[in-house]
Amino acid sequence: MNAVERYGRIQIPAPAGASCLWVQTPAGARERIPTFLNQEYDFVYDRHGYEAQTPRGEAYRCARYTPEQEGEYLVYDEAGAQVEAFVCTPSDNPGYVQVSRRDPRYFAFSDGSSYVPIGLNLVGCGYDRQPAGNEHFRASEDVRTTGMIQWRRWLAQMREGGANYARIWLSNRYTQARTEIMGVHDPAALARLDKVLDLARQYGIRVKLCFEHFRTFTDAGHFAYKRVVDPDTGRQLLDVETWFREERWNRRWLEDIAPYLDRYQNDPVVFAWELWNEIDCGDACFETVERFTRRMLPEVKRRSPKNLVVNSLGSMDEACKQQVQDAFAAIPDMDFLQVHRYLDQGAPLEICREDPVAFSQDAVQRCSTGKKPLILTETGAVNDRHVGPFRFYSADHGGRIFDDVTYPAFFCGAAGSGHIWHWDCYVDAQNLWPHFRPLHDALEGVQVDAENFQPDSIPDERAWILALKGDDTTLVLVRSRADRWDFVLRDGKEPPVLAGIDLPLRGKAEVFWLPGDGGACEPSAQGWTLSGFRRGCIVKIQNEK
Repeated sequence: MNAVERYGRIQIPAPAGASCLWVQTPAGARERIPTFLNQEYDFVYDRHGYEAQTPRGEAYRCARYTPEQEGEYLVYDEAGAQVEAFVCTPSDNPGYVQVSRRDPRYFAFSDGSSYVPIGLNLVGCGYDRQPAGNEHFRASEDVRTTGMIQWRRWLAQMREGGANYARIWLSNRYTQARTEIMGVHDPAALARLDKVLDLARQYGIRVKLCFEHFRTFTDAGHFAYKRVVDPDTGRQLLDVETWFREERWNRRWLEDIAPYLDRYQNDPVVFAWELWNEIDCGDACFETVERFTRRMLPEVKRRSPKNLVVNSLGSMDEACKQQVQDAFAAIPDMDFLQVHRYLDQGAPLEICREDPVAFSQDAVQRCSTGKKPLILTETGAVNDRHVGPFRFYSADHGGRIFDDVTYPAFFCGAAGSGHIWHWDCYVDAQNLWPHFRPLHDALEGVQVDAENFQPDSIPDERAWILALKGDDTTLVLVRSRADRWDFVLRDGKEPPVLAGIDLPLRGKAEVFWLPGDGGACEPSAQGWTLSGFRRGCIVKIQNEK
């Protein structure tokens, strides 16, 4: 008899033509699981390391299931005939990510342990243009990717650095199984996604899977262009507003995303399903996309009830965005709240132009309701009005911008770290993966959703001091105000060594210095005093009773 660990994943063969299987749990309950057509592939690499997939064997029908109870499971087909049996064994897997029952501002696993999503956007792997014959300075239109080599390295470095979360676009070139004809899918892309999620599972990374990012059907030069062909008429769709609004296209979209949901429904590696990246930024009015969101969130939830579901809005960089943020926050089926915000010197809102710590604090305060978790799920730095990665990324070898967009949100009351966008040209290029480590280590042993954390700040002209004061633990982020991107990278100033930074907090203290920094933390009459550092640290204090 096959065995699978609790909260593990088992693939079950299904009879040809079966649309579903029925699983009988050890408690006697029956659960319906969808089947899908699966084609396995071999991944091969040429001498340059470029990847290709070749089909292995014939396609076959199967289903995937996650057991939550130890004991024997029986699997039946639609006619009631037993087709499989397996046993679920004990495991230390914590289960699904859920909204905490103790404190709805945070997340927790099925076993009750807390989960703080620390990570970034890891949207897709890169593609390279191939040389055109012997003309070394010219490139053909042929592009190739190292694919899984990149994914394995990124996810391994995330794990080593202390991250536990990644956002992946299913509409990126590598995992885009849908074609321009709705209902027609590429099985090789699904095989690639299988490999990516297997790696995420191996390295302890939970993933948010975002279905779409397109905004236009007409501007072929736009990064968010998509060509969609009506399978009934063969005509190309040209109106995004109609596509969102009409019942027919809503049904088509649900059919089009079904291969993803059939494969990964109720998979614990899936932190959440996200309908759309920045859905309000396309060629459709907000009222239409809001109605679409309200309809589709429960539809996806129905198909994958044990995973969280959510949707996202564009960067909150102008005053009018508050209204749409509030509208999304009021949608009952939105399992948690998200906000996007970047350092952007061309932003209409002044607070977005200089200090990432300040804009992170402002974003959390503006968007948090106290009734659901909130995450700063896209952040980073861009050239004016989002025309490309920030001009100072290449000079930021110490990760100043990374630290200032990643750490503060959590200490202001968000449920996770800030999730930077530029995973490849900045985080990977500057090897900033170790910068997740201080937050990871500071949270070891802290039951975040049981602390009743209240955000606070300690005024100091030399440093940002952001505190989460809990019943048993206080977590403090200390960040030098002089070590900011504009002072150091733009103006060429050396940040001074700081001393006499007082923390009026009593209890046993442990210090986690930001990478490349260090100093002293000594007891004082007020509590603790920090000195001898240039950048900053996280201080964990076991409160004095």
